[in-house]
Amino acid sequence: MKRLFWIGVGAAAAVVTIRRSRDLIDSRTPPGVKQAAGVVVGLGGALRAARSEFSAGLAEREAELRHALLGDADIDAARERTGTRRAERSERKGRHADPATDLTSAPAPDPTAKPTAAPRAEDPDDGDLGYSF
Repeated sequence: MKRLFWIGVGAAAAVVTIRRSRDLIDSRTPPGVKQAAGVVVGLGGALRAARSEFSAGLAEREAELRHALLGDADIDAARERTGTRRAERSERKGRHADPATDLTSAPAPDPTAKPTAAPRAEDPDDGDLGYSF
């Protein structure tokens, strides 16, 4: 019972403090500042409304494009199939699959091999300088 009493006293003190501080701020603030604050608050609301309209339009356009691209296909099922395929591919890579059957892995380069220069297509009209501007 004592705790409930002190919780009530604390809540009442908080309410009184907030009201008195608002009254003090209102009495000391010039009227122009109040109007400017109202404009800022209104601007914030307008920005929130514009953001929500933009998000709604973005979602609508995304749905239109997805329908135009995929038709009536089930997106969740396609994502699940993709995840399954990726998991299978990573398992194959982890097991060091046979390179002849695994088309996703490339053979490892030979570290002792010397790099070879690619053959250059040269124009005989370029002369000794080669290609130049």
